[in-house]
Amino acid sequence: MSDSKKKYKSSSQPRAVSASEIARNLGNFETWSSHQCCEQSFDCSSGFAKFIRDASQTAPELFSVDHSASNELFEDVCVVFSAWKRLAKMRSSKEKWSEADFVVNVVQCAISLPQPQDTFQNALDVPRVLNTKTVIPDCAIFIPASRTRPLSHSAKSPYKLLKNHPAVVKAGNAAKRSSFRYQSTPCAQLPDMPGFEFASSFWEDKKPVHALLDDAYRQNRMSTTAAVRHLHSLGIDAPITGLIWADGVVRAHVDWCEESEGKTVVMSAPYCGPHDRSSNDVFHEWKLDRPSDILQVYFLVRNIDEWTTGKFSSEYIVRGVNQMVEKLSSSERTYKPWKRVGDLAPPLKSNALKENHNISATTVVTSDASPSPPKPKSRRRRRRSS
Repeated sequence: MSDSKKKYKSSSQPRAVSASEIARNLGNFETWSSHQCCEQSFDCSSGFAKFIRDASQTAPELFSVDHSASNELFEDVCVVFSAWKRLAKMRSSKEKWSEADFVVNVVQCAISLPQPQDTFQNALDVPRVLNTKTVIPDCAIFIPASRTRPLSHSAKSPYKLLKNHPAVVKAGNAAKRSSFRYQSTPCAQLPDMPGFEFASSFWEDKKPVHALLDDAYRQNRMSTTAAVRHLHSLGIDAPITGLIWADGVVRAHVDWCEESEGKTVVMSAPYCGPHDRSSNDVFHEWKLDRPSDILQVYFLVRNIDEWTTGKFSSEYIVRGVNQMVEKLSSSERTYKPWKRVGDLAPPLKSNALKENHNISATTVVTSDASPSPPKPKSRRRRRRSS
């Protein structure tokens, strides 16, 4: 009989399970992996164990014997570990890095600065400084629009009630960019839909020069001052957090508003670290090349995020704007715009003051006031900063 005419019996072997079927069935995969001598390791790299060990020795308070949240934190901590390795590689490299290398990956938002509360003294450079209207932080944390929408879009929302209140309408002017729609957000650029916007935190990053940490703190205070003044104008008593980054070092501060002798005073408190620390420095510094410090910064950032979408949003913001509506309607509180508007003119000269003793040397003149006529023979143009 030729080979072509041979008949073969059907195999009694069952069909092999496919790889995807093994993966979908935990029992099948356990059978396969045990026969392949496979073991699972919760170490995302050879250096991960040392990273965790170093962190636990330096900051044991970060760790707990309760392992219920270990699986949830594992992936997040692996991301922190990857960032730590990347930072170590950058710092050991001879390549120079600057702030501009990272700005291209960040969408930045211009923040409106607040209106000065005090009249300025008789100095020509003061208006040049106070005429600045915006600041651009390197990072701004806002409550998601989906959480502020109920406060803004319905006919009886706090936003609509405040916007249409006679005292609020009288306090601003849309043509001068001082109406309530402009006052309801700390941003210089208005949102597409009229409504509230609330920021909870601002971050400032500087080039890797240690001395620039102080510059970053001052610049960040301009952003946080705008945010707390915005909150205060709406009757919201809540702090704003600030983070400062430079050369692998992070600092933090907390800002808030207080009333003192009829003025709204903006307080700023540097975070000085644990009470039992031995350093006398004003700021506590987290050095990101230390495993324990970079983990603490990660938890700090995560807590800011949870605070923003949690208690800050659901308690402080909601309660504040609703109480503002009630107190404004019952005349228990007045409304005061906060945003920077108009241009400040330089102080009048002393000879003009002698001619009219009713004019104060600390008068503030905005753009809606009529300027004094120039001298006929003077052809010099006065520089104005926007």
